[in-house]
Amino acid sequence: MPVVDSGTKTTDGTEQTLTTQTVEGFYVLTIDTDAMAAVADKIEVRIKTNVLTAGTERVVVFTPFEGVQPTDDKIKQSIPVKVRFNSTFTIKRVGGTDRAYPWSVDRI
Repeated sequence: MPVVDSGTKTTDGTEQTLTTQTVEGFYVLTIDTDAMAAVADKIEVRIKTNVLTAGTERVVVFTPFEGVQPTDDKIKQSIPVKVRFNSTFTIKRVGGTDRAYPWSVDRI
């Protein structure tokens, strides 16, 4: 599985793009939620794609995380998402404190 993009994103309360991919394939988003250190911490992770080349990107995967994550379950992975044209991977803090989240996107 080649990593196509990766980094660390510090949330700011808005929906922030982690990466946009335009090559056809199946993609998996991995995010480290170790930074979630308070009960009030809440983030939402989204993967968006479109059905037609000129179509509108819409959410295909939406996953919320809340509070301190269990010690043995801090690394989260999305299901594989099929992308034909475009895909956008985002994170948004909806509660708690802005924190830095390491992430990567792999094409399988």
